[in-house]
Amino acid sequence: MVDQTDVFRADEGDNWFRRNAASLGAHEEVAVELLARWNEREPVRSVCELGCSNGWRLAAIAEGFPAIERLAGSDLSQAAIDDGRRRWPALELAVGSLDAPQLHGAFDAVIVSFVFHWVARDRLAASVDAVDGLLRHGGALIIADFLPDRPCARPYHHRTDVEIYTYKQDYADRFTALGRYTEVEREIFSHSGVAGPIDEQDRAMCALLQKG
Repeated sequence: MVDQTDVFRADEGDNWFRRNAASLGAHEEVAVELLARWNEREPVRSVCELGCSNGWRLAAIAEGFPAIERLAGSDLSQAAIDDGRRRWPALELAVGSLDAPQLHGAFDAVIVSFVFHWVARDRLAASVDAVDGLLRHGGALIIADFLPDRPCARPYHHRTDVEIYTYKQDYADRFTALGRYTEVEREIFSHSGVAGPIDEQDRAMCALLQKG
């Protein structure tokens, strides 16, 4: 079976960025709202985002949270990272995967927004470990991703030459199962932003967990 993390590293990460660059940040920003509420409780001085695209969310955080001293992010797309470095040179951006983010140190808050569902299944445990390793004791982990009724794999419709799937499940559970994370709050919403009843495959959640 193809390692879809390698496919995204080779070219699909760049393809995704070019398809979506114009609409980044267009949807309601639940992750930043949870960060803001956490910051009122525990002042945040450093934030890391894994799967940050060009760093647009980090740039918004820099503007809205001037007390934050370090903003770092990584993404598999070289095109996205190059674009972010041109736009926001103050951000610390690196090319890296979720299981090998190429970032160092312990952050007050780590954000992983709609990234876990792309991860090759044999890289999932290492990805959880890498995310955990970047968050300091007592810090906040913010995870946003799809929330179907049960775990499922859906074919990725942008590529037919290779088998790529979106693996939808509650990824916050992967961290609470470690025994050292406590879920503080979560919000449920439509990933596509539609009003009214939410279809199971469009249902999403954003959870804030504290590492204890």
